[in-house]
Amino acid sequence: MTFAQEGFFSAEIDKFRTHVRSTEPSKLWFDYALDLVRIGFKMLGPLETSLSDERLLYLNAAFVRVHQTFQSVLVLAERGLINDARTVLRGGVETAIAINALAGDPGFVGQIKDAHFRSRRTLANKIKEHFADSYTPEQLANFDAEIAEANAWEAAKGTPGGRKAELTDIKWEQTAALYSHELYQLLYRSFSADGAHFTLDALQRVLVVDEKGRITGLNVGPVYNGTGLIDVLSGAVLMFIGSAAPFAEINGLTDDDATIQARVQEFEKLPNAFPTFAPFTRTARG
Repeated sequence: MTFAQEGFFSAEIDKFRTHVRSTEPSKLWFDYALDLVRIGFKMLGPLETSLSDERLLYLNAAFVRVHQTFQSVLVLAERGLINDARTVLRGGVETAIAINALAGDPGFVGQIKDAHFRSRRTLANKIKEHFADSYTPEQLANFDAEIAEANAWEAAKGTPGGRKAELTDIKWEQTAALYSHELYQLLYRSFSADGAHFTLDALQRVLVVDEKGRITGLNVGPVYNGTGLIDVLSGAVLMFIGSAAPFAEINGLTDDDATIQARVQEFEKLPNAFPTFAPFTRTARG
């Protein structure tokens, strides 16, 4: 069936995917990215992580998540779902920052736990406050248990001066400033501003604009243009490389670390120019 009937599940999208995977320069980008996917599997293959080493456990689990996010972005990008690829990528960049923080400071484990308990307690309190009638007594008891667990964690923290230590969220900009400044300023900000968040920049990708700057329709199909696809692919690659390097270093994967550094040199030579591909459009009304 056609795109108008089945959308991104249609045969037309299969043709679109074949086009971007086989036509330069997008073929070069996808080939390069898929090579990184294979490197990621190679690094994860022989890995053994002790459950008693929380820092290493969190770091390695985070890298698994980055590796999966990397693949998700590629799957979305090759189908022209650029806005969604940017949204997924934004989450991956946050995880990449966490990997760098864990690599640089074992104490970051405590911040992760603080944020976890704070989030769970806030959710439980809000559900009890606004939606208690929608839950069973057993479910409400579980929320009470989560609140008590968070309170106990908070009480056990303490401070040298005897003051109560409150649980806090992770401040990602502050964390990145210490361990991965580039990931935050170049990627996190960008993919937040016109990916994860509802902004005018994000809306532009679903608008069809003529040469005079007039909106003539809504693009309900895949996006294939220089800025959109190149930004996503290059951002995804940088997210992966920025995670794989500290992951390899902490796990003593010397050969893999050298391979990653070689890929960085290749990345700098990739072309940034991109052709325009006519999107599927729907004529604007009114």
